[in-house]
Amino acid sequence: MNLFIAQVDNLIEESSALYEGYIERLFESENINDMMSASHWYADAMYCIMTTPRQH
Repeated sequence: MNLFIAQVDNLIEESSALYEGYIERLFESENINDMMSASHWYADAMYCIMTTPRQH
């Protein structure tokens, strides 16, 4: 059970960091292509952390 809680905590930390990075990319965007790139980057990164098994 403790391992599961640790994995959930890690997932929350990673997703929070990704979201912060996504917001930074949005604010730094100079055009719509940059915004779309940020959105695709965020979606890909979230998909990876949700589907990639963790090695502890």
